Amino acid sequence: MYNFEVERIAEIIKREGYSRVSLQFPEGLRDHATEVASQVEELTGAEVLISANPCYGACDLADEPAAQLGAEAVFHFGHAQLLKSTRIPVHYIEVRLPQEAEPLLEEHLHLLEKRVGLITTVQHVHILERARRFLEARGFEVHIGGARGRARYPGQVLGCSFACAKSISSRVDCFAYLGSGDFHPLGVALATGKPVYAFDLLQGEVRNMEEKRERFLRQRFATMAKARDAQRFGIIVGEKPGQRRLALARRIKQKLREMKKEAHLIHLAEVTPENLIYFRHLDALVNTSCPRVTIEDAPRFPRPMLTPQELEIVLGERKWEDYVLDELD
Repeated sequence: MYNFEVERIAEIIKREGYSRVSLQFPEGLRDHATEVASQVEELTGAEVLISANPCYGACDLADEPAAQLGAEAVFHFGHAQLLKSTRIPVHYIEVRLPQEAEPLLEEHLHLLEKRVGLITTVQHVHILERARRFLEARGFEVHIGGARGRARYPGQVLGCSFACAKSISSRVDCFAYLGSGDFHPLGVALATGKPVYAFDLLQGEVRNMEEKRERFLRQRFATMAKARDAQRFGIIVGEKPGQRRLALARRIKQKLREMKKEAHLIHLAEVTPENLIYFRHLDALVNTSCPRVTIEDAPRFPRPMLTPQELEIVLGERKWEDYVLDELD
């Protein structure tokens, strides 16, 4: 199913003369790591290391630990390039998926309104133009946003950036997400306020994100309500280069202290309940690291975990009606 481009990897290794490399996979692809490693070693004779650390995106690279182990390059799977500077060369293997969208679109055309925005993740960006032509031939007006924010390709959305979708939101009546899972289409629904239909090409089904959007907003409202009386805050600073917003964290700390509230900067690589368990005296946390932590994992934390924008609502600086997602530029 997946195209790991093993032959291209082998060509790069031979061309660059690498003798030791590291492979980095997100969780959804890691089951294939040893198979890919064996093929690469067989084709090149190079020593292959496999990173087993968590990997949440192209902002979360294993270049530093790989370099410390003597690797001369990292092959990073499942994401498009994001960071411009790395400790050692990083080669991105985007892992395109072969699914076609037309059969699922044909079956559910009745869900879509006249003006449709097409969005996807990097694994399916190659099918967007074909899907556009398919829908236009059936009378739809189709829009695909240009590469914006952290997106490398037209129509691409990331877990921390929905700029591509927002750029065309005023010109569409709904969005059709071509891919898998709910996280990215839910993000688009929250970022744009428009109806979003997730055409899950792996499961062969379509899901309306409206109910999930409403449930998410209710959960976030409840979290903010719990933080209304908070006096002692921990401000999370991510250590990973693509998630590091120290300047923002400092501004939040200064603002809270000016309001006579206790505030501390806490830095860590993995934002998990286990790593924050000993900060029991804090009333609430503000996450300036990966926004996905707040969206997906907040219920796991024993105290309210807020985005910077949600803190503004808690402090009365922003209205609930002006709720927006936290995104990285």
